[in-house]
Amino acid sequence: MGQGGGSIVNRVSQMPLRAPSVLGRSLQKGKGNVVDEILVVLWLIFLPLEFPMAAPLRYPVAFLMLAMVVLHWRQILHSFKQVKWFFLLPALCLLSALWAAAPFEALRFGVLLTIGFIVALYTAVRLDHRQFVVALLISSSLLMLASLFNMEKQLVGGIDGGYAVIGVFPQKNVLGVRMLILSLAAFVVLTDRRYGHIWRLLAAGSLLPAAFLLFKAQSATALLLYIGALGLLGFLVLIWRPAARVRGLRPVLVAGMVMLAALGSLVMTNVLRLDPVDKVLTSLGKSTTLTGRTDIWQVAQQSIAENPVLGLGAGNFWRDEVNAAVSIANRFHHEGSQFYFHNAYYEVTVDLGFIGLALFVWLFVTGLYLVVRHWLRHQRDIDPFFIGMAAIIFMRSFTESEMFSTFLMNPMIFWTGVFMAALALRQKVRPVHP
Repeated sequence: MGQGGGSIVNRVSQMPLRAPSVLGRSLQKGKGNVVDEILVVLWLIFLPLEFPMAAPLRYPVAFLMLAMVVLHWRQILHSFKQVKWFFLLPALCLLSALWAAAPFEALRFGVLLTIGFIVALYTAVRLDHRQFVVALLISSSLLMLASLFNMEKQLVGGIDGGYAVIGVFPQKNVLGVRMLILSLAAFVVLTDRRYGHIWRLLAAGSLLPAAFLLFKAQSATALLLYIGALGLLGFLVLIWRPAARVRGLRPVLVAGMVMLAALGSLVMTNVLRLDPVDKVLTSLGKSTTLTGRTDIWQVAQQSIAENPVLGLGAGNFWRDEVNAAVSIANRFHHEGSQFYFHNAYYEVTVDLGFIGLALFVWLFVTGLYLVVRHWLRHQRDIDPFFIGMAAIIFMRSFTESEMFSTFLMNPMIFWTGVFMAALALRQKVRPVHP
């Protein structure tokens, strides 16, 4: 009797402790649990400002994310120490309140930018690469379905002029970029067997509707990036990765692409006498002023000349008290003074001067380097989603201000990828002792 009781006690004591059923599950196999994944799906839908319909839930979701950061503060703080240099940008925005004409606007901009960085860091800490891509696939697919059931249209110029579909978003360019990002996520999920079967089915079902909405949005920028980004990912997945099996093939591919690009440029400029930029813009129905962007940049240059070192202060140009801001916004049919310079480098220089520009460029280039380096070192383990994302962000930085804006989806995704790469590259492999 005593032996039987003792054996039962021993068996019970040796049983492994299991986490609660909910916390032990996940949508996609990885280090995060289903709660973390659902939270990321929520912030991808409700936090970005380019989705105004989500405004009533934006601050509750932001507070929920901050509460989760507090709950996991030890883990977040440990990871923060490894990427703290990236937080110098929001810190400089907060500091600019000291010389800004509107200190509250500088503080507000700095606080929102800080929260965005913290949310990106939380996501990088709690989820792994594939879990984040699945969260992005789910959130973007839901917004795609909402847009398909609400084919709202807007009178715009577009490729052929006329009406363009905007779906549940405020303008065609937002819909186009959202469907572009969805297409990237769907492509990498579909081409990687390590994703769950249900997510590969969702990816297969999302590709065509996303392409349909992107075309209907008549966003020339999104269309060009769609061709370029999917071409890049296709090359990396279908050609570059398999080329590792043949010794010396990758250097040959690189040399061949460089030679082909150089030969194509020579033929286009010297033989055909074509201006490729002007040709593309004309074929897409765009003016050589990039839809008025060059005129806006002249205003930015004047503002920079007046405040070259420290700038006006974060968020201090686009205010009702600034006549130039109101004039530009009215010209482009925006109410009040809320608009952008449509160039991240002009945006940051106007607000933070050349000191801010130097810091921004350093952090941005460092982020791009970390993403590329991480993928090159782990390309057999992860797909190149963040490579495509980095390429899109870099190209858009010359015609859009999103990289120096608050609560926008693309930069938050980019910084999530940067933090994932930085944390992974800093992990030290501990020796295994017998």
